[in-house]
Amino acid sequence: MFDGNDMPAIVKMPVLPLFSVFILTIIVAYVIAWLYRNDYDPMKMIKAYLIYALPFLMISMLLHVKIMLIIGIYILGLIILVFRNQHYFDH
Repeated sequence: MFDGNDMPAIVKMPVLPLFSVFILTIIVAYVIAWLYRNDYDPMKMIKAYLIYALPFLMISMLLHVKIMLIIGIYILGLIILVFRNQHYFDH
Protein backbone atom coordinates (compact mmCIF):
# COMPACT_ATOMS: atom_id res chain seq x y z
CA MET A 1 0.00 0.00 0.00
CA PHE A 2 1.18 3.53 -0.75
CA ASP A 3 2.00 5.38 2.46
CA GLY A 4 3.79 8.47 1.10
CA ASN A 5 7.27 7.41 2.24
CA ASP A 6 8.08 6.02 -1.19
CA MET A 7 7.84 9.43 -2.81
CA PRO A 8 10.95 10.98 -4.37
CA ALA A 9 12.79 13.62 -2.35
CA ILE A 10 11.86 16.40 -4.78
CA VAL A 11 8.18 15.79 -4.07
CA LYS A 12 8.72 15.84 -0.29
CA MET A 13 10.57 19.17 -0.46
CA PRO A 14 8.59 22.09 0.98
CA VAL A 15 7.56 24.33 -1.88
CA LEU A 16 6.92 27.60 -0.02
CA PRO A 17 10.59 28.40 0.80
CA LEU A 18 11.67 27.55 -2.74
CA PHE A 19 8.85 29.60 -4.24
CA SER A 20 9.51 32.59 -1.98
CA VAL A 21 13.22 32.69 -2.84
CA PHE A 22 12.35 32.34 -6.53
CA ILE A 23 9.84 35.21 -6.45
CA LEU A 24 12.21 37.37 -4.38
CA THR A 25 14.95 36.92 -7.00
CA ILE A 26 12.62 37.84 -9.85
CA ILE A 27 11.46 40.96 -8.01
CA VAL A 28 15.05 42.02 -7.23
CA ALA A 29 16.10 41.49 -10.87
CA TYR A 30 13.20 43.63 -12.13
CA VAL A 31 13.85 46.37 -9.55
CA ILE A 32 17.57 46.55 -10.35
CA ALA A 33 16.83 46.70 -14.09
CA TRP A 34 14.29 49.46 -13.50
CA LEU A 35 16.62 51.47 -11.23
CA TYR A 36 19.41 51.40 -13.81
CA ARG A 37 17.15 51.88 -16.86
CA ASN A 38 18.75 55.25 -17.73
CA ASP A 39 22.31 54.23 -16.87
CA TYR A 40 24.16 52.51 -19.69
CA ASP A 41 26.99 51.17 -17.53
CA PRO A 42 26.27 47.44 -17.04
CA MET A 43 28.89 47.15 -14.27
CA LYS A 44 26.72 49.17 -11.88
CA MET A 45 23.84 46.81 -12.49
CA ILE A 46 26.02 43.73 -12.04
CA LYS A 47 27.51 45.13 -8.82
CA ALA A 48 24.01 45.73 -7.47
CA TYR A 49 23.07 42.13 -8.28
CA LEU A 50 26.28 40.85 -6.67
CA ILE A 51 25.42 42.78 -3.51
CA TYR A 52 22.10 40.91 -3.51
CA ALA A 53 24.02 37.60 -3.43
CA LEU A 54 24.86 37.69 0.28
CA PRO A 55 21.33 38.38 1.59
CA PHE A 56 19.97 35.92 -0.97
CA LEU A 57 22.34 33.21 0.23
CA MET A 58 21.57 33.86 3.89
CA ILE A 59 17.79 33.83 3.34
CA SER A 60 18.02 30.68 1.21
CA MET A 61 20.12 28.85 3.78
CA LEU A 62 17.79 29.96 6.56
CA LEU A 63 14.85 28.52 4.60
CA HIS A 64 16.80 25.27 3.96
CA VAL A 65 16.82 25.52 0.18
CA LYS A 66 19.26 23.11 -1.48
CA ILE A 67 22.54 24.66 -2.71
CA MET A 68 22.03 23.59 -6.34
CA LEU A 69 18.63 25.27 -6.37
CA ILE A 70 20.14 28.40 -4.83
CA ILE A 71 22.74 28.56 -7.59
CA GLY A 72 20.15 27.92 -10.30
CA ILE A 73 17.74 30.55 -9.01
CA TYR A 74 20.55 33.11 -8.69
CA ILE A 75 21.69 32.48 -12.28
CA LEU A 76 18.09 32.67 -13.50
CA GLY A 77 17.77 36.05 -11.79
CA LEU A 78 20.90 37.24 -13.58
CA ILE A 79 19.46 36.14 -16.94
CA ILE A 80 16.19 37.94 -16.19
CA LEU A 81 18.15 41.04 -15.19
CA VAL A 82 20.14 41.09 -18.42
CA PHE A 83 17.13 40.60 -20.68
CA ARG A 84 14.95 43.05 -18.74
CA ASN A 85 17.68 45.68 -18.83
CA GLN A 86 18.01 45.16 -22.58
CA HIS A 87 14.30 45.99 -22.85
CA TYR A 88 14.96 49.43 -21.33
CA PHE A 89 17.96 50.00 -23.61
CA ASP A 90 15.84 49.31 -26.70
CA HIS A 91 13.32 52.05 -25.78
